[in-house]
Amino acid sequence: MWRDITRSLQNRNYRRYLLGQLVSLHGSQIASVTQSWLVYNMTQSSLMLGLVHFTMLFPVLLFGLLSGVLADHFSRRRLLLVSQGSAMVLTFILAGLALSGEIVLWQIFLIAALIGTTQAVDMPVRQSFLSDLVPKEMLSNAVGLNSSVFNMARFIGPAIAGLLLLQWEEGVLFMINGFSYLLLLYLLWGMKLSPQSTTARQAESKLSALKAGLHYVWTHRQIRPALIHVGLISMMGTAFVVLMPVFVDQQYEGGSDTLGWLLSAAGGGSFIGALNLARKRGGTELAPAVGWGGLVGALALWLFSRREEASLSLVILFVAGFSITTVVASTNAYIQVLVEDQMRGRVMSLFSMIFVGMAPMGSLSSGVIAEWWGIQSSVLLFSLLGGVGSLLFIYQHYYSDP
Repeated sequence: MWRDITRSLQNRNYRRYLLGQLVSLHGSQIASVTQSWLVYNMTQSSLMLGLVHFTMLFPVLLFGLLSGVLADHFSRRRLLLVSQGSAMVLTFILAGLALSGEIVLWQIFLIAALIGTTQAVDMPVRQSFLSDLVPKEMLSNAVGLNSSVFNMARFIGPAIAGLLLLQWEEGVLFMINGFSYLLLLYLLWGMKLSPQSTTARQAESKLSALKAGLHYVWTHRQIRPALIHVGLISMMGTAFVVLMPVFVDQQYEGGSDTLGWLLSAAGGGSFIGALNLARKRGGTELAPAVGWGGLVGALALWLFSRREEASLSLVILFVAGFSITTVVASTNAYIQVLVEDQMRGRVMSLFSMIFVGMAPMGSLSSGVIAEWWGIQSSVLLFSLLGGVGSLLFIYQHYYSDP
């Protein structure tokens, strides 16, 4: 079983890439929790929490498709070097402002928007870059391991952030994130890839390539419903994460350590869910996990919105994290198996654009709803939305005509 889970690690470039991701993603998760804690302490507003997440993620919705065209035409490794290097510089600027003690809210919003712009390039390129590192028969496993690393960071990073915030100020944690980029940049720079991976892939115009990618997805019977579903799950998953500092303050009367433990419970479930995906081998196992995982996740978040005991919420959030990550990672692998190689960058950019780009919609709207009707009502509404989306996907997969 373990050999099945780790079979992609036989590839040297993939091993190096995963190691860099492991360090960088932990830094990013620490910074994400730190930013939420800083904004909430400055404003005491769930609306501002939603708005800052919206600001960081909205550029993915704006520029995600263009990034997919770039990923199909230029060296993905070089695009990653530029995006990761830019994010590192912006993170150090944020750290300096926070350490100065004179940081103001508009500066956080501006840097969040700029970092979000680097992510708009980075995310779709990173997804399609996996096909440059491993053969197609290992893609499902590589996606699962990549997701495992991301969710390991979601499990460990918030707990570290919660504990460090008890001792250190926010600027120090932003500085840690800045340094976490260095290893990944070094490993990307030293990679030796095949010539096909480092040259322009197609000669068609960028506009024609974009139209062709959209037409391909719209007419693909399996990919289109999977993308719609993952967008709804993204909104559902974002709502409870964005509002977690408010739950900690108002419902559990806790501090940064409570925030870290609750987010880590969700991250722990996500990590196990991603490892479970890594052992799967094909699309026949992936499609059921997409639909039923979303339904279980929606039920778990519905229960979370109605519970006031932090200890029980840890268990519920573990289940929610497992289920939501099963949906997202399985959808990623499911699409990677189905998509044609020449369309991979554009299709995966659309996946990233929908998955990440719908998150700011969930962030902003969940903050607004929480401000008007309460945090419990906000999470309940989004769990219902995700559950309906899962039921529709299950119906399409099992019962609709081919």
